[in-house]
Amino acid sequence: MSEAGAAEPPSSGWWDRRRDLAGYVLTPLCTLVAAPVVACCAGLLASDGGPYPSVCEPVRAVDGCEERVLGVAAGYILSFVALWLVLWLLPWWRGLRVVRILLAVVALAVAVALALRLV
Repeated sequence: MSEAGAAEPPSSGWWDRRRDLAGYVLTPLCTLVAAPVVACCAGLLASDGGPYPSVCEPVRAVDGCEERVLGVAAGYILSFVALWLVLWLLPWWRGLRVVRILLAVVALAVAVALALRLV
């Protein structure tokens, strides 16, 4: 407190520890809803309409497309889930809002990368 007895203004920047509960809850939920929608739209727009994804070409002769797709998707899905859980692990401080949004964008990019890889 200052000498006049007035409260000092809250800190700003990275050390701003005021609550941001709306951002804490809405960012992961919006990421969970928006990422699959954006990824599906990107996959549909990039699709060439072929019967098999291009990732299946090396294993097409032995009918291993399902295993190949699941193997490719597993890494992307685990990365997306890990990033999404990190969004919940971040404290609800207002100073971490930018970090939370950047992590949400990276998680969205991982979901879109999966859709584009399987096209």
